[in-house]
Amino acid sequence: MQTRFLISLLLVLAVAVGYSQAISWSHFDSHDVVLDTEGNELEAGQAYYLVSAARAGRGGGVALDRRQSSHSSMVTQHSSDSNFGSPVSFSPTSNSHDDIINIQRDSFLESAVERMSRETAIMEATDMNIRFSGMPEVWQVQESSQHWPSSESHRRYVTIGGQPGHPGSSTVRNWFKIERISRSGPEYRISYCPSVCDSCKVECGSIGIMEESGKRMLTVSQHREFPFVFVKARRS
Repeated sequence: MQTRFLISLLLVLAVAVGYSQAISWSHFDSHDVVLDTEGNELEAGQAYYLVSAARAGRGGGVALDRRQSSHSSMVTQHSSDSNFGSPVSFSPTSNSHDDIINIQRDSFLESAVERMSRETAIMEATDMNIRFSGMPEVWQVQESSQHWPSSESHRRYVTIGGQPGHPGSSTVRNWFKIERISRSGPEYRISYCPSVCDSCKVECGSIGIMEESGKRMLTVSQHREFPFVFVKARRS
């Protein structure tokens, strides 16, 4: 009787483990972890330089540019390859992976270290806020007509001033995603196609570089994208 009970218990545990692993593998196959230039996982809250993946004359890292005429803070790219710009950090939306995280938390077979690693790692195609280190506001997408009514063409600029967190219709312009371009190296694009609001109508696009008045502005477009890599910022 006791032997039958042990066999039944083992069978139940085997099915439970298989189910948990199937869900976990399925999730992480479709949402791989984003890697920095050293091959390490990108971590939420850590500082990284967002630098051009093409180093031969394609410019350096991103930085903040304040426009006095429009009282706006624009995100730009340095023209020099050697200038890595200002470090940024990433904060994924808290409810993107509730189901898988809950399964992992309930699994007694997974260590606390593994759970912490998966919860802090930045995953591909996950909604997230981006901010310059030390700044409370996050990146957001601004239509050209909102601040530059004389603009002859429809442009969407990446600016500073968004409220962090609170995924929904009021913050839909504040969420970006990282998507891998090349499987041979850690090269990525940053896309604007938020999934934090099902009822919102969003024109998706990728972040590209547009030269304007001698500066390289970060803009969102469906016709261009710019390859980036993530260089971990070292504390001095």
